[in-house]
Amino acid sequence: MTEFISVGKRVPKIDARAKVTGRAPFADDLRFPRMLYGKVVRCWEYAHAKVKTLDFSEALKVPGVVKILGPYDVTRKPYNTGVLDLMVPEPVSKNLLRDLEDQYVFTDHVKHQGDAICGIIATNEESAEKAAALINVNYEPLPIYMTAQESMQPEAFQFRPEKPGNRAFNLPAEMFPNNTYGWGDSQEAMKEADLIVEDTFYVPKVKQCQMEPHSYVAIYDDEGRLNCWTSTQMPKCIHAKLSKLFELPMSRVKINQTTVGGGFGTRLGMILEPETCAMAMAVPGRHVKVSALREEDWVASESRHPGQYWMKIGFKTDGTPLAVDAHFISNGGGYFTHASGVAFVAGAWLIGMYKWGACNYKSDRYYTNTAPCGAYRGYGNPQTNFVLEQLIDRGLAQLNIDPVEWRKKSHKTTGDDGWCLGVPYSSCALDECLDKGAEAIGWKEKRRAYANQTGVKRRGVGVAVMNHTSGAMPMLHEHTTVSIKLNEDATAEVLLSCSDLGTGAHTALRQIASESLGFPLEDVHIKACDSDVSGFDIGAHASRTLYVGGNAVIEAARDVRRQILERAAVKLDSTVEDLEIKDKRVYRRGKPESFVDIKTICYEGVYPFLDPATGGRMGIPGQILGYASYFASHNSPPFAAAFAEVEVDTQTGEVKVLEVINAHDIGRAIHPPSVEGQLEGGVQQALGMALTEETYYDERGLILNNSFTDYKTFGPSDMPRCRSILVEQPDPIGPYGGKSVGESGLVAPTGAVANAVYHALGIRFNEAPITPEKVLKAIKSRGPAA
Repeated sequence: MTEFISVGKRVPKIDARAKVTGRAPFADDLRFPRMLYGKVVRCWEYAHAKVKTLDFSEALKVPGVVKILGPYDVTRKPYNTGVLDLMVPEPVSKNLLRDLEDQYVFTDHVKHQGDAICGIIATNEESAEKAAALINVNYEPLPIYMTAQESMQPEAFQFRPEKPGNRAFNLPAEMFPNNTYGWGDSQEAMKEADLIVEDTFYVPKVKQCQMEPHSYVAIYDDEGRLNCWTSTQMPKCIHAKLSKLFELPMSRVKINQTTVGGGFGTRLGMILEPETCAMAMAVPGRHVKVSALREEDWVASESRHPGQYWMKIGFKTDGTPLAVDAHFISNGGGYFTHASGVAFVAGAWLIGMYKWGACNYKSDRYYTNTAPCGAYRGYGNPQTNFVLEQLIDRGLAQLNIDPVEWRKKSHKTTGDDGWCLGVPYSSCALDECLDKGAEAIGWKEKRRAYANQTGVKRRGVGVAVMNHTSGAMPMLHEHTTVSIKLNEDATAEVLLSCSDLGTGAHTALRQIASESLGFPLEDVHIKACDSDVSGFDIGAHASRTLYVGGNAVIEAARDVRRQILERAAVKLDSTVEDLEIKDKRVYRRGKPESFVDIKTICYEGVYPFLDPATGGRMGIPGQILGYASYFASHNSPPFAAAFAEVEVDTQTGEVKVLEVINAHDIGRAIHPPSVEGQLEGGVQQALGMALTEETYYDERGLILNNSFTDYKTFGPSDMPRCRSILVEQPDPIGPYGGKSVGESGLVAPTGAVANAVYHALGIRFNEAPITPEKVLKAIKSRGPAA
């Protein structure tokens, strides 16, 4: 087995000390001289209304108020907070996907509770808050549509003339014949089925619940440059978006990356950057900070897509999966953002998982008067998993087939078409995940032990599997630029734009750089710089940072090594092919006495003094700077199997999760502690979606639980025993064999928990979350058999 100097080592995360000591600067920690404070005024009274009048007169009297900006005091250029339009060619975005820019910095047409109607700039936060309470707004209420089924009615108010019937998106027929993704004719194939299972499920609107509230700072400086400090996942995309929105050349827009206190998709694209920058441009030369309260986060930033998910599966008696037919109708919220993304990929995960004889998937996304839906860890995959894995187990129960053995026979594997048809899987270790996970939880023993239970508390075990992705190639653009600068003492600075959302990405990239350069880890420094310095990176989405960013680092390191070897060849009077690098020296092969220190090469490159004796240069001049502009040519999806054991109280309806095993096909774990942390964190969010979390609204479209008091997440005391099993079968394309883990740890536990509840009770739940109320209602409906 290959022995690595850095890859695979359990080194401390590079930001750990700064974070635990409180020294890591988050956006809200930033302070500047004469800084002003911005307050976004939101509509809290209505979920759908026209702003008839805005009266600022009383608010402007508040001491400390500098300016108040209404919808027509800032740019009226529309935009889309999402960034998918930057990831495909413009003709595809505009003409095929029909992506739409339908958002404004401040609006006079409120599409959801919390929509921004104006902004206050003041010398302190207290004055801004007081002024906000004094703004007099006159609204004209409009009809409210909370679900796609309401929004699609013929008489419904039309959100956008470009989107008739309020359907924001469906798979375009020009790309997907009959508006369907997949292959074959599922309905025709169903005719050969011995068993058909079919049902409609509801998947909930859940929030990312990142710990860092949204906070931003901007200044329109003396050079006429717009500077923005942001914790975005996608600094380069925000650079381009702000440049376009405010009609400034990119050289006059500067993005400064701040420490990210959790992302999970909520920072994928713009949030309050437009409002913050618009306010800053209204007071040139002054920094403006805009921070959102936690309650605002729920009503103003994006969350997971809820909706109805219908699915139908046909089996032969021996379990052969003949066909699957599916249709996901999602409630998208008040704006178009991410409409084309989740609608497609929710089906991609269905396409990529099993060896269906035929597979047909449709998707429709509708406008609703709720907070916009967008990216949340897993990006459509948890919704599909909750439906697919339950429906499969429903069929297997009728066929009396073991769920683990069926999945081992039926899942796609190396060489099969992946989630993107035409792109085969380069590796798959799912069988090992299933075997190790089943053994760890005691699958066979517990399935037998829990088969015929009575009494108040009943236990069950469930399994689910998933496939995800490592980057979005070839559906979306994949590009990362990395520069590596060698200092004169032969230490390295790695300059890039890849964001670390708390995932350990920078630690892993540092390990890859160390390994690729052959330098000790302590001699390598990772720097995610501002947009003036760093090259392009499409951003932290699609679980791509390690896979694409890691390969970009390797390419840049190769460029560095090439330059080192070329200079060493001159020094040693040799050829590059006859040299090797070891322990920061360059040796002639087979001649350990013939070498040159890399430090000498680097020092002489920066200080190529003139030799007084010869008049020539002492060494080869020029600082070594490696560079890679890397375009991924593939994606290598991870696979995973999750096992869950639950205990259900039939008197209270409480579902207690006892244990979760998450066996993950990681390829190779570059930084094992980060991998384990991602898997455990994913379990926590999966349990929330399956059992406790949903954003609730009243009949007026007003949110009922926009705080951690009322929104029920799994806390530390609620968490079960968690075990992460890292299955390492190196992928041939991933950096040092690595594949992604950032999103996929959340996916399979969602279905596994639902299947475990069924095993405990013999009752299927079509709606997430599976709350105690739903459990008791289902038990009561079943009658004495319960």
